[in-house]
Amino acid sequence: MVDTIDGRLDQINRSSAYARNQAILLNIVRSSQNAPLNFVAVSRISGTTQAQVSSGLPSMLVGPYPIATGAPFATTSAGTTFNVVEPALTRDIGLNSTTLNASTNAANSFDLTVLDSKQFYQALLSPIDLVTLDAFMRQGYSHELLYHLFIASIRRTVGGRTFEYRNEPGAPCDTAGGQERCFKDVIDGAVASGLSIETLTVSNTGAGAAKGSTTVLARMCFDPVLAQRIRARHPEFVSAFQHPGGQPRCGGNWSPDTKAGKQRSASTDTLIFDTRDNPPVHVEVLPRSTFGVYRFLGQILAAEATEDFRLHGDANPGEDTRLLSVTNGSDGGRCFVSLSYEGKFYCVPENGAESTKRTFSLLAQLLALKTQPGDLNATPVVRVTP
Repeated sequence: MVDTIDGRLDQINRSSAYARNQAILLNIVRSSQNAPLNFVAVSRISGTTQAQVSSGLPSMLVGPYPIATGAPFATTSAGTTFNVVEPALTRDIGLNSTTLNASTNAANSFDLTVLDSKQFYQALLSPIDLVTLDAFMRQGYSHELLYHLFIASIRRTVGGRTFEYRNEPGAPCDTAGGQERCFKDVIDGAVASGLSIETLTVSNTGAGAAKGSTTVLARMCFDPVLAQRIRARHPEFVSAFQHPGGQPRCGGNWSPDTKAGKQRSASTDTLIFDTRDNPPVHVEVLPRSTFGVYRFLGQILAAEATEDFRLHGDANPGEDTRLLSVTNGSDGGRCFVSLSYEGKFYCVPENGAESTKRTFSLLAQLLALKTQPGDLNATPVVRVTP
């Protein structure tokens, strides 16, 4: 009998993916209840299956002479039946485990590491830099989704007055130009204006620089082609914060010196740029860390504000536009991932929740980017045998 691994490989693949998504949802739920987050990594999964079948002839007595068993037999006398114990003659046949036997054994083992090293948390608490944000943009994630997840607040200075727009549930809006404006209005204007990121690779020079080493620099800029495509796809992007012909323009002259570039690439606490509008606008963008993204999503869940954080939608019409879609499963539909925590049931719907699924994908990638090989220390093997 030849074993095949396709079924078990598929099952382990699906099971590991579900476990990863469940861990993400668990930390969002923990954050919503102000409980400490916990991050683990599974570095190896293996499964074994054994099957054994044996058979043989039963043991029996052969020969010309029967043997007495002492089994009772019935006899009748004058209409009365008596049970008489007298030796009965028979030939014994014995059945035991060697006659027919079957056994199966299945076991899974995996290496589990709790991510709690100093290096891991330094990476987890560091603000998301422009190079990483640009990499996600190039994978096709919508700019609107990325800005809502990764930006904590935006400060705009116009005519010597600074307005701050915070991205969190219940954050107050500000009044500019006689109209109340919120963080979503600023993002709508930025997306409709084609706000994007461009990178520049420069060679490291100077004392101590390794030969052939380079540094990747990044800046925020306005892409007019992107702005035209987004406005054609989403004409509802209407905001007073649009920047027609906004500057700096992507693809323009940009020649930062290496030394200054290194300093800017290392300092990502605040992303700063100036728009050459009339009047000019000084913009400061405060990005979140990966930990901050979990905290932000937990705040949405705790405030039951999932309906307040909606996107304009991606390329596919009819998608669920909620940034975070988590229900109690009372509608009876299937769950993409679910769990119970502190007596409550949490479910990400299987049908819909497209933006939530993209958010889970981003968090999984971010966590992998923050995990260094040294964090995956060798641990004892945990074996689970049903």
